[in-house]
Amino acid sequence: MKIGSLLASSLVVVGLFACSSKSSGTAQDPGVGGDGEGAAAAAPDANPQGVAYPTDSIGTHARQGTKPGDRIQNFKFMGYPDGDESKGLQPISLANFFDPTGNNFKLIHIQASGSWCVHCKNEIKAVTPIKSELDKRKVAWVVSLAEGDILGTAATQADLDQWMQSYKPPFTHLLDPGNHNLGPFYDDAALPWNGNISAKTMEILSAGVGAVETADGILQELDDYLAQVDAPNGLK
Repeated sequence: MKIGSLLASSLVVVGLFACSSKSSGTAQDPGVGGDGEGAAAAAPDANPQGVAYPTDSIGTHARQGTKPGDRIQNFKFMGYPDGDESKGLQPISLANFFDPTGNNFKLIHIQASGSWCVHCKNEIKAVTPIKSELDKRKVAWVVSLAEGDILGTAATQADLDQWMQSYKPPFTHLLDPGNHNLGPFYDDAALPWNGNISAKTMEILSAGVGAVETADGILQELDDYLAQVDAPNGLK
């Protein structure tokens, strides 16, 4: 693993599954997205309230015990906000979910997936019906599609559109072809990858390969990390 921490709670018990592939290493298509390149460059560097995204302590390491994790970079993508395809692909960055007050979001859960990955599909099927429970908890569930129907191939807009049509997920979906942005968090294309981020500080609370594939398991995991969001040992 390139990241120094695996998920420490429910992802290490029954329900942890991961598919694996050898990534093609294809760079993200200019104009589709990326870290400040192409159309994705228009994604914001501040949250909706105008608060600038933090730029210190940026890295890929998750929290370990009482040792704070790094902050995740303000990655920029093209995607569908809240699963809404009506306006086409829109520039989206993690700054869209940064919320120091916790008024709108307390936790950001990122699910990196591939269309070919059975466990990725099971995860989105499990979480889609419990959107209202996530809203009550102020959790933003964000899906990044990295690979298409064929293992090791970079995801395209057509792949993302097919995913949306198949599962009708009401969550923000991003294109990350060839793991261009989130690739440093996992080896090759070992998918699904899941991370939990404090929306208040953008600290990485957990990061690891695998998926919880039941609604109850997902909610339990989220509750565990929500309890850490206000913990005094995190990033300020």
